[in-house]
Amino acid sequence: MSALALPALELDPSSTHALSAPDFTTSPEQIGTVAIDRRLNGPRRSANGGFAAGSIAQHIDAETTTVVLHRPIPLGRELPVVGDGSGGALVFDRRRLLARARPGRLVDAAMPAAPTYDEALAARSRYPLAGVRHALADCVVCGTERVDGMHVTPGPLAGGTRLAAPWSVDTHVSHAGVADYPAVWAALDCPSYPAHALEERILCLLGTITGHVERRPRVGEHLVLHSWTREQHRRRYETSVAMVDESGGVVARADATWIALRHPRATALLARLG
Repeated sequence: MSALALPALELDPSSTHALSAPDFTTSPEQIGTVAIDRRLNGPRRSANGGFAAGSIAQHIDAETTTVVLHRPIPLGRELPVVGDGSGGALVFDRRRLLARARPGRLVDAAMPAAPTYDEALAARSRYPLAGVRHALADCVVCGTERVDGMHVTPGPLAGGTRLAAPWSVDTHVSHAGVADYPAVWAALDCPSYPAHALEERILCLLGTITGHVERRPRVGEHLVLHSWTREQHRRRYETSVAMVDESGGVVARADATWIALRHPRATALLARLG
């Protein structure tokens, strides 16, 4: 494909997981495009982070991929994806760097025992923002009022330090009887939200996600998402999430970095709207 003339990279200094800028010796080539359907929003006017990351990850030749989201991904627009010269990819919107991806690796740590599907249903019923209008209320993945949504709405498990959500794959996010690859990433996204932040109604945005998909689940299959927070460093939360099937087999996993918004009015937004 034809090469693109690219601007200097603009990195988001708030991203603690930003990758070093590639040293291009020649103009990088466009390797594809990313276009997120308008209904696949997270915040009302931009893409759900999981759908965006999963769509970008498809351009990386790796079993496990790390995607850094520097800026919100716009909806309904075709965005160029270019190689970074070292096996990774960059996504641009005109002259702005939106995201980058590269082969990644999951954190080598023990995974807690997964809850049952019934326990995940019960956790969803405890979602603290049900019926509340807030910045992510219309998210296609976790929004409780979305008729066309995935309803992967996380709630606290007993003890309150972990979250869980059920997922039954439907035809909105599948083809030929199996879930779309970006939809698997999307299902991992919202349940990876930090349990403490959800409890305190602190608004966080997904910064980095490293995902690994063992298989794409079938339509109608009952799945459980469960997550735990590994670390918290001031505004940054490091979490992990797993998707398991009814036999307890791992379908997909992810590690995520969530950033609480800095501005006091923004971080208190969910609490105020409650």
